[in-house]
Amino acid sequence: MIRESIVITTDLKNKPHVAPMGINFNRGKLFISPFIPSKTFLNLKENPYAVINFTDDVNIFADALLGKKNFKIQSTKKIKSFYLKKALSYMEVKVINFIESKVRPKFECKIIKETSISSFKGFNRAQLSVIEAAILVSRINILPMKKIIKEINYLKIAIEKTAGKNEKIAWNKLIKKINNKND
Repeated sequence: MIRESIVITTDLKNKPHVAPMGINFNRGKLFISPFIPSKTFLNLKENPYAVINFTDDVNIFADALLGKKNFKIQSTKKIKSFYLKKALSYMEVKVINFIESKVRPKFECKIIKETSISSFKGFNRAQLSVIEAAILVSRINILPMKKIIKEINYLKIAIEKTAGKNEKIAWNKLIKKINNKND
């Protein structure tokens, strides 16, 4: 099962990198699978620790994907890293195994500490649509633009029916990125 999250990795100077990423939970194991090249990949090779954040704020997904750098973060307790202040929960993890791949290697991780800050009230359809749109934007140079537009048009229905202010802001950021690529 893949769970959408925000992963924070750090380099050897403890500079954080925030990235939206689907984390694979498979048979009691946890895998982070960043694309090559990516800052997440480089950081995990350099410093084998990460923090997996779970949040219902879809603007964090959009902003991280679009390159925003100034997230409100706090130091973690067990590893030398950071978690999002807007996280509902987070896991501090350590890489215990590396599975090579030329495109998308896997870092198998062990959970060092799990922290729950607030309860999860569930996603509405607009929040899920924003996350799906963020995934499409992350693949903007891989997928045909025709496919992206088709899926965005379908996802837009949920935005129009169920979005609140936060979801509309995140959606518009992602649509702007798609439109700029499409010009």
